[in-house]
Parts: sequence; C-alpha cells; structure tokens
Amino acid sequence: MGPFLRWYVRTLLAVAMLAVAPRGHAESPFKKVEVSTKVARKGIDIPSVFRSEILQRIQGLRTNHPDMNELVLSASLLQLETRRDGHRAHSLCVVSAMLRKPNGALVAVLRGRARAEDGLHAIPDNELAALRAAVKTVMHRLPDAIK
Repeated sequence: MGPFLRWYVRTLLAVAMLAVAPRGHAESPFKKVEVSTKVARKGIDIPSVFRSEILQRIQGLRTNHPDMNELVLSASLLQLETRRDGHRAHSLCVVSAMLRKPNGALVAVLRGRARAEDGLHAIPDNELAALRAAVKTVMHRLPDAIK
C-alpha cells in the first residue's frame, strides 16, 4: 500500500471514529469538553481528527479529583507545522489543555509538544503522528495536574 493510500485510509478511519463517537456525559468525566483549532490542511479535516484524539484519550481517564464532573476541559491545537530538510520532513505539534471550574477559575493549564520525522512522501502521516503524540502527552499529565 502506497503512502497516499495509507494516509487516505487513516484519515477516513479517524473521521469515521468521530462520526460514531458517543457525545453524552458517558464518554467524558468532565462537565464539558471544548476543542478548538485554526490549523487547516487540504485533504484532511484536522479539527475532526483533533477532537477525535481528545475524546479517545479522555475516555476512561481516572483521577481522585472530587469535583471532576464539574470541570470544563478546553483543548487547543496551537501549532502543527512541517519543515522540509533535504529528503526529510520534520513535523512539530503543540497542544494546550486548560481545566477550569464552571465559574472560570483555572484548575490546571498543560502544554504538550511532539515532533515526528519521516521522508517527504509521508508528510500527512508525519503530522498526524505528531498531533497524536502531543495529545497523548497532555492527557497523560492531566490526572497529576488535578490531584
């Protein structure tokens, strides 16, 4: 399977996962989940992929915070860029997550960064790998941040 076909299949799977993901409180320990980004790519719905990754990572999240179900999680995809260097592509992704009380008081602010490197032929896969790793980094830190 060629790199474009592999990328296309992964994109379709990510969008399909978003379409079938449950939207109720059962999926999230938070009162509300907000996801935002201004990053766009031709041929891939980055906002949908980002939202899907966030929702996937918070399913089953366990903490001892007594008021977790009253907290609002706001996640933002701040940066997703790729630099070409010879025959290599270097992708960087930066994600921010903020937990706050319904009155707006901050509980935690986290930032995750990830890099991925591959050949120029795999830029979409490279960027998706960096995005997934940055989301994973932020979500992995979340339980410790709100103890």
